[in-house]
Amino acid sequence: PTGCQCGFRLTPWWSSDVNWAMKASEITAQGVLLSAMGAEGCKTLFADARPVEYRAGQTIFAAGEPGATLVLIEEGRVEVSITSITGRKSVLAHMGPGEVLGEIAALDGDTRSADSVAATRVSGRILSRDNVLAFVSARPKVAQALIVELCRKVRNASEMFLTQAVIEGEPRLARGLLRLFDQWGSEGEGGTVLMTERFSQQEIGEFSGLARENVNRQIKMWTEAGMLRNEGRKLVLLDRDALEELAES
Repeated sequence: PTGCQCGFRLTPWWSSDVNWAMKASEITAQGVLLSAMGAEGCKTLFADARPVEYRAGQTIFAAGEPGATLVLIEEGRVEVSITSITGRKSVLAHMGPGEVLGEIAALDGDTRSADSVAATRVSGRILSRDNVLAFVSARPKVAQALIVELCRKVRNASEMFLTQAVIEGEPRLARGLLRLFDQWGSEGEGGTVLMTERFSQQEIGEFSGLARENVNRQIKMWTEAGMLRNEGRKLVLLDRDALEELAES
């Protein structure tokens, strides 16, 4: 993705006092599929959805299990990862409010391709595969938007594999941080960008394919160089051009 997609706390759409047009516009920044439905479409699809909550560290979906449901994330952050046969964990994405989790397996009926774990406390709405398929089959525009959303996920996975394929640790970390700032960044004064979500160095390392010690050392160097700043245990991007140059080196 390009530019900042600032996070938000999603007000339940099914409340009677919700301005549905306003909520639909907020969804646009987070998910192509839901925004294409429009306010009434969202209301119809999730009218019978069951509210769910997950504690931090709890597995939402496990790789290999049947894909019978999907979850609309309302609050919190979900880490999506795969683990190799040697036990190495690779984080594919961090998903947040307004994004739909597990739709690929729910749509094709196959098993989950990755683990999805609540990185923080997560609340959302869960739907069955049957309900989703019935809704999409009756609405061609939604089906088209679904294709776009799935293609976006393929591109996201491709970007992740490209980042992991970079041999040098410095450009690999730079690419990982830029992706996190693009998804979780909030623009500040003077072109600075605050990462609204708090990521540990371990999480950043797993996302970038680096050891925590290497992340710690590199972030410290970039902070001393004036590219980054720590603010309340959250990273602030001060010089995007410099980080992008490193990402391409």
